[in-house]
Amino acid sequence: MKISVAETDGPALLLRARGRINVLTADGFHNDVLQVIARSGHDVIIDTSDVTYLSTAGLRAFLILSRRLAMANRRLHICSLKPYILEVFQIIGFDKVIPIHPDLDSALVAIQRRAS
Repeated sequence: MKISVAETDGPALLLRARGRINVLTADGFHNDVLQVIARSGHDVIIDTSDVTYLSTAGLRAFLILSRRLAMANRRLHICSLKPYILEVFQIIGFDKVIPIHPDLDSALVAIQRRAS
């Protein structure tokens, strides 16, 4: 699993996640994202188009990150989930807690609306 900062300008911090987020990698994913978001005051978009697997440990990491950002009046947005991962988010109701977007453009539009 790898996390990279794709963009820091504009209304959002864009991160790209790659690989599998499972019990072996979820803590590292969580810690890497925390380090990056600590240096920014923006809402955060995590592009998951290159995430191939997400376990319950990964789901937990997303939920904790979302709550952490909410405490700072910021929001976590997730975009480009693979259909089989999106289905899990919907079944457990995470799509009601964390904004999920079909692609990066729709996530950026949502953040711009929130900022205005």
